[in-house]
Amino acid sequence: MADPLQIKRPDSLSKIAENHIRQGILRGTFGLGEPLPEVKLSIAMGISKTPIREALAALNLQGLVQIVPQRGAFVFSLSEEDVVQLCRFRLILETAAMDQAIDLNPAALLDELGDIVGRMSKAQMADAFDQYLDLDADFHDAFFKHCGNSYLREGYRKVSDIVRTMRTHLSKRPERTAKSFEEHAAIATHLSDGKMKSAKNVLKRQITRGERSYSDLTGVGQD
Repeated sequence: MADPLQIKRPDSLSKIAENHIRQGILRGTFGLGEPLPEVKLSIAMGISKTPIREALAALNLQGLVQIVPQRGAFVFSLSEEDVVQLCRFRLILETAAMDQAIDLNPAALLDELGDIVGRMSKAQMADAFDQYLDLDADFHDAFFKHCGNSYLREGYRKVSDIVRTMRTHLSKRPERTAKSFEEHAAIATHLSDGKMKSAKNVLKRQITRGERSYSDLTGVGQD
């Protein structure tokens, strides 16, 4: 049991900077491939360059930042092949997690998905874009939360922030958010009705459409 008198140590400046930059990437404040100059970030956050440099190094290890010698740090960008491989990797992990979650914890999973879909509907109607994106991530995270497989969870954790960033850029158009909600509601309904194959088909369409849309959005693979 934790000591109630124990004082929680505050985060270091580098950790605060890391979280700030991460949120900027996840929310789309920083564009894909955008430079992240230490001096500019240092001035904006009111701290020295050392914690900024440490934060960028940590985000580089997480795949959100790319550091190019003699040029500096940049928000990650993906080639067409990277996008294809990432989407296929995500589909493999997520369908496996869905299978295991339904086998192990069906009631808990379905309750959580139903609750999330209800809140997604409210966020969509209120044009609460950031809240909707958080709920979108929660929906997919639920499969891993209830699957009982730490290896699947760890595999998804390694790419989840990249997936969330892609989702942010893909969902900026209202018609895409509407389509996204329709698909999430359909997945939850199919699972509730015991139609696993139908749920997987919707998930596959959603992920593979994201693959094509991301290429269109960024111009990846275009002449």
